[in-house]
Amino acid sequence: MLDEFIRYSALQRDQAPLASLLIYLKRKGGYVQLNQIWRDNGPTGGGPFWNQTTLMNKLDKLERLGIVSMERRILPSPRDEAKKKTNTFYRISPETPLYPYVFGMLKIYREEPDKYSSELVDKPLDHLSDLAGRCASSDPQVGRELDVAMELLGEVFSVGEGEVRRMIKERMARRGMIGERRTDMAENDPEEKSAETNSAARARPSPKKRKQAKPRPKE
Repeated sequence: MLDEFIRYSALQRDQAPLASLLIYLKRKGGYVQLNQIWRDNGPTGGGPFWNQTTLMNKLDKLERLGIVSMERRILPSPRDEAKKKTNTFYRISPETPLYPYVFGMLKIYREEPDKYSSELVDKPLDHLSDLAGRCASSDPQVGRELDVAMELLGEVFSVGEGEVRRMIKERMARRGMIGERRTDMAENDPEEKSAETNSAARARPSPKKRKQAKPRPKE
């Protein structure tokens, strides 16, 4: 499947729409109705797809590759409950080798202390295939170790998933593994922080020593 996905990716003149679709489905997690996918990824939602046919072709190909799963459900019509209407739903398959690495197509930036943003890396589909290929050739469990590590961190520090992610991102930023748009990189460098702290300590006036009380003369 991975080889076929690589060949399909090579045919994409612009890799961003398909990469954005995969990231969207991964974020949603479960099944998403086709109409909702179109609203969020079409021109109304500011998405990368300008016509529904192109979106349908991508979803159809991803289903044939085994990357997404399609399900049809018969639901009451929103206009007339007596009528039944067949609705189509899609989700990204957790079983696909690409699943653990979909978010690897994103480069994360910290704009403010508590605000992060992301953008696609260059040639995101090639990057995704490279991540999946390297891990598949070594240990199939490597790709799922991050989830286990995050769960363990949450238990050790008694914090939620959001706080764990923040801790990981801050450490990655300090190690230079993710970029930052702010220019004040010094405040994230522990060595420079330490130097600043030491300088401030040296500049701070030392507290005056208390005068020792004179001993009273013996009577």
